[in-house]
Amino acid sequence: MIETDNAGGKMREMVRHTAGRIFLCILLLSTLGMLYVPKYFFQERIFFGCMTLPFLSGILFLLVWLVAYLVYFFFFWPYRH
Repeated sequence: MIETDNAGGKMREMVRHTAGRIFLCILLLSTLGMLYVPKYFFQERIFFGCMTLPFLSGILFLLVWLVAYLVYFFFFWPYRH
């Protein structure tokens, strides 16, 4: 029987080990955080002298996903060997 390398199998593998669950929880929490932040978008808030809240939250969202991705796939990815 020929095994296919499909994405569904890899997703099941991510959910079965602790590092994968932590990775998915970080992505979920950051997404929920992005849903929470827009209620503050209409208030005039400036950070670091030039960054508005939507811009800063977008940068933080991308940084969280980037760091989570790099840590998971370089240190905990089950198919790296």
